[in-house]
Amino acid sequence: MIDPLTLNFVTETMKGFGTVEPAGKNRFRITTTPDRLRDAIMHVQAMLGCDRLITVSAVDNSRTLELHYHFTGQHRTVITIATGLSRDKPVLATLSDLLLPAGLYERQIHDLFGISFTGHPSLKKLVLNEDFPENEYPLRKDWKPAPGRSYGGTKERREPL
Repeated sequence: MIDPLTLNFVTETMKGFGTVEPAGKNRFRITTTPDRLRDAIMHVQAMLGCDRLITVSAVDNSRTLELHYHFTGQHRTVITIATGLSRDKPVLATLSDLLLPAGLYERQIHDLFGISFTGHPSLKKLVLNEDFPENEYPLRKDWKPAPGRSYGGTKERREPL
């Protein structure tokens, strides 16, 4: 069995990418900037042996929209790389070319939070119905359903009398 990573090792290895903090037993969080995210992920893969993407998640913290990329490897330590995006225009280059499974997560996040991933091959709806209103993102804290508005589902078709 390979030993779990230590805080000192992760901090030293990720120097220059952002802050490193413990996030639980065998878990570390690295906070970086959007322009350093791709390099940080490649560095985590190469230098920390994180060869498995667990998931990509998004969080609306009311100030920014955060993206969290969760990785692990044979050491069984979970490394999360987090970055924040502007709520006004949340845009990030896709990572689907680097991490193939990230493409599905990016589609879900686009549907539910409105984050655009430039260069993504297809950001068509994945979670929400095709007739869900454009530019409404139900997992944002400031989203409120409009009274009387339809939010998807099967539309009833009636034949004229």
